[in-house]
Amino acid sequence: EKTPQLQISTSTLIGGFICYNFFFFLSIAAFAFLLSGIFYPRTIGLYALVPYFAFAVLRGDELRDGCHWHEFSKNFPLFRIMRNFSQLEISSIPNELKIAEQKPNAQFVFAVFPHGVGCEYRILMDGLLGDHLPNIGRKIRTLAATVLFRLPMIREIALWTGCVDARRKVAEGLLDRQRSFVVLPGGMDEQIRTTKGQEVVYLKKRKGFIKMAMRKGVPVVPLYVFGCSDTYHTSRTLFGLRLWLMKNLGACIPFSTGLFLSPICPLPVKQTIVFGKPLEFKIKQKGSPTTEELNIAHESFCKALIELFDENKAKLGYEHRQLKIH
Repeated sequence: EKTPQLQISTSTLIGGFICYNFFFFLSIAAFAFLLSGIFYPRTIGLYALVPYFAFAVLRGDELRDGCHWHEFSKNFPLFRIMRNFSQLEISSIPNELKIAEQKPNAQFVFAVFPHGVGCEYRILMDGLLGDHLPNIGRKIRTLAATVLFRLPMIREIALWTGCVDARRKVAEGLLDRQRSFVVLPGGMDEQIRTTKGQEVVYLKKRKGFIKMAMRKGVPVVPLYVFGCSDTYHTSRTLFGLRLWLMKNLGACIPFSTGLFLSPICPLPVKQTIVFGKPLEFKIKQKGSPTTEELNIAHESFCKALIELFDENKAKLGYEHRQLKIH
């Protein structure tokens, strides 16, 4: 299927390319810094890495409430350039969600699909949430991979943009403290299977986020990111081997190319985030839902996600696509 065309200026194109490469090389520099501590344990290791990680462990922000810096997330120049590059925007919020989020102690589990190859929108959308969800926008956290909090500077950027560790205990703690969180249930299974021109989500076996929401009595809100699947050309080369590495070693290695055949910078595809209505799933007895209750809730969520996609696909230029749930 063809991707809706995005008109973009040369300066925005080059600016986006530079920004994405900057963050890539920042990641490489962070990894090199860690390695340098191994080769120079008496200098860099002792006087730089040990104090840094001691400070990080003692604070443990990623295991609690994070360290959200709203102004950084919203106004950091590189993020603004990257948002312009992809013309990332949040579509209109449903009235049901607007009303629900204005209530005292309102909280939600926001389940976002698809993951995509790089899911860059996850960081960039944080700076937009406060404008669309004014009551809870600054109280929303995003569950992110543990490895991000092991790399200096990458850890800080993740924390400042509202990310916390994706462990179940951390997510439960957020809900207990009246926070909301964003989760990408498809994870690496969805990431490695991303195919340009196809709308596929990995959800049939992902029920944990719904079960947690039911246990805590928190509504679940489905989100879909149009354009996310088209940000990279992907390849099935060595897919069997890469799938084995992912399942056995936890290493997801997408074979993809973006702008100027770069594996780092996505294609300039417009990305639009659409919100569904809050879904409340009741349970008969306090505690964990029964298997039947969970299955019914999961089926209802899948149906709501498909409806959300179908309601918005035509006006966003994806009228010929069908959402498939694996």
